[in-house]
Amino acid sequence: MSSEGKFGLLRKLLRAIGLSQGAADQVVDFIVDLLAGEDKSGDNKQAVEYPYHLRDHFLSPAELNFYMVLRGVINGRAVLCMKVGLADIFYVRKGNDASHWRIYTNKIDRKHVDFLLCDLKTMQPLAGIELDDSSHQRPDREARDEFVDGVFAAAHLPLIHIPVRRAYVPAEIEAQLAPYIGAQPDPVRPSPIKPLAGPQPTAPVKKAEPPRCPKCGSGMILRTVKNGTNAGNQFWGCSTYPTCRGIVPYKGASN
Repeated sequence: MSSEGKFGLLRKLLRAIGLSQGAADQVVDFIVDLLAGEDKSGDNKQAVEYPYHLRDHFLSPAELNFYMVLRGVINGRAVLCMKVGLADIFYVRKGNDASHWRIYTNKIDRKHVDFLLCDLKTMQPLAGIELDDSSHQRPDREARDEFVDGVFAAAHLPLIHIPVRRAYVPAEIEAQLAPYIGAQPDPVRPSPIKPLAGPQPTAPVKKAEPPRCPKCGSGMILRTVKNGTNAGNQFWGCSTYPTCRGIVPYKGASN
């Protein structure tokens, strides 16, 4: 018989001898503390032991594979938490019946959800995700899953079941998560560069092409008058000068 079953039987025996439910719970809690080596009176001189070791894997290979896919699908739109205890997500309201509170609190104790999506700003839970492998087909796991589904439903928090696969289709997973994390953000496109105000640069001035000599047809050279009243003025002169003395007036840059 499991320890939980034994303690349940002990509670019934204590109730049978006339103890109230609260008193019976206190007796059981005291016994549990003694078995765990905790003496709340302060008289326990025994050295405290810490028989704990680090697990080889925080996530199983299947969970790690799914986590990598899930992280890419979420793409920063939510916070992804792993193996979150149900008691960290849900609670039972305390009423006049303390035994009712204890019973239903114990039901969610030592149970967890594989993944939990939380809001980026508030960390408020958005949805739970269960990765179902073949073990979920066992009768005890089916009963456990049915209970956990009921807890999520009672608290109005969605719980998504995704079967384990060798490979996942990200688009299918995103379609399941879209109602809770929104659509993918549009890619940031660079804004078009607006022209600066003010005068626009003018086109470069084209240089005048040398004409052909009207007398001999040879190419012409731009020359400058050095003497006389026209000194400083330019003109086209035949490149074969002094053999050919053909000239053409220079009209400046062409448009």
